[in-house]
Amino acid sequence: MPQSDRKIAELETLNVPQTQSADFGAFWADARTRCETVPLNVAGNTVGEVRDLTFEGLDGTPIHTWLLLPPEAKERKVPVVVHCHGANRSRGKPDDFSTWLAAGCAVIAPDFRLQGGTTGSATAFDGDGKSGWWTLNLNDLVNSYMFCVWTDFLRAVRLARETPEIDGMRIAVEGHSQGGGVALGLAALDPSIALCMADVPSSCWMEQRIATRSGGGAGLADYITAFPERAETVRRNLSYFDNINFAPEIRCPVLVSCGLKDTICPPECTVAVYNKIRATKELAVYPLAGHEGGRAVHSVRKLEFMKRFFQKGK
Repeated sequence: MPQSDRKIAELETLNVPQTQSADFGAFWADARTRCETVPLNVAGNTVGEVRDLTFEGLDGTPIHTWLLLPPEAKERKVPVVVHCHGANRSRGKPDDFSTWLAAGCAVIAPDFRLQGGTTGSATAFDGDGKSGWWTLNLNDLVNSYMFCVWTDFLRAVRLARETPEIDGMRIAVEGHSQGGGVALGLAALDPSIALCMADVPSSCWMEQRIATRSGGGAGLADYITAFPERAETVRRNLSYFDNINFAPEIRCPVLVSCGLKDTICPPECTVAVYNKIRATKELAVYPLAGHEGGRAVHSVRKLEFMKRFFQKGK
């Protein structure tokens, strides 16, 4: 048996205990209710195929987003891909999504606040982000950076449902790294999501990420070292954004990728979460890849995955 096959077989046996607190479900149910009832207050150019918009986060922050429509949207409702970008990047440019548009899909691509785009934050955060975005206000769950951005993207999914040209029965979420982790969480939290594609996802088995100091886990380890009195609170609050706790709640088909040489989002963390998904699922393993994942090869696989499940109604 090739070494990579042995590694995959080993990973498939992982059964990591969940870490959620007793109020995990109630906490997110309340957050979802707020996301659905607080007005989005969409602004910007709300007509045409390329729409440069803002919608408001729960704290009133204007979240800059692209809403892009393919030509087919002039004739019928179209599926949509909600894109969650990687850490320190941005919503990008409309041309970045030409593949999805050519396939007849709309795209909604928001910024993560305070990263590489133009979106700021109405919520003030302690620290300067040098230890990673996870650590900002991590001692204060409902004002934490993580809560702000996860609810921002829940509201982006609501924007998809409320856009007349979009078919609310064909909403997909996708992203790489930071974005892949959020995509998995969204798929568990919002039952309107019909498809999830998570590339080398972050926010998976966070206890292991901290213990191995992998990627953003190193910043979290540094934070806990600097503030040992906060260690238990930090670990508890992180559990609300750990996909080890969300995975069993996902009901839509899921495509997950990992690179066996990934030291940022290690494959054991990704597969530990994948093993807990009960829905229809596929795992794309790239034995020689690091955090870049499958790149162009995987982009083709994602497109085929989307077409397979969204072909009805076209």
